[in-house]
Amino acid sequence: MDMPKDSLRTTELHRFWGFRKKRIKRFLECLACCLLLSSASLANANGDERAVCPAVSPSMGVFSAEKIYKNSVVSIEKNDADHTINLSIYRPNSNDCEKTVFAKYSIEGGAPNVDSLFFMNLDGKPNIFTIVHWDVNSRGIGTYGKYYQIFAYTSDEQGRLIENKRVVDNSAMTGMDGYQEGEQTLFPYKTAGAVKSFFKCNKAKCK
Repeated sequence: MDMPKDSLRTTELHRFWGFRKKRIKRFLECLACCLLLSSASLANANGDERAVCPAVSPSMGVFSAEKIYKNSVVSIEKNDADHTINLSIYRPNSNDCEKTVFAKYSIEGGAPNVDSLFFMNLDGKPNIFTIVHWDVNSRGIGTYGKYYQIFAYTSDEQGRLIENKRVVDNSAMTGMDGYQEGEQTLFPYKTAGAVKSFFKCNKAKCK
């Protein structure tokens, strides 16, 4: 007995879509397999990736800190988002490079600027020194110019870098260079040489 044409058409359509579904299913299975392999490869690549300590480049604000820790570097890092500056020390270990932020300079009326970074021994221990200034512009009260602060950092008994209070709390290590309430003021320790001379002289109790 002959089947109606509509029934034949329906049967052909079922066969066609059944065949199509099998091909689509196989395609999706292959695609999922490829994505899984790609993800695994990416994970392995990331697992094998190792952080590398930055190379010494004074023009880029990266300095050898060999005097503090073996094979270490110290970096002056500007944060454009909040206009702060971090001091970070990088030390290689058995796996990669360990980064530690040991100082942060924030906005104090103006954005901070690190004019100089250098090393000097105090009390028989190496110190990292920085000369930092903030621009001041309060002309309404006759105060404008640059406000300076000298910082120093040395290692404690646990090997961590901490502020050297002998330097930071010394009143001579901070001051205004410009005008303060209409009177001209000069800050004499704007260079590494001047700071070093101060502490050498101070140690010898000279004036």
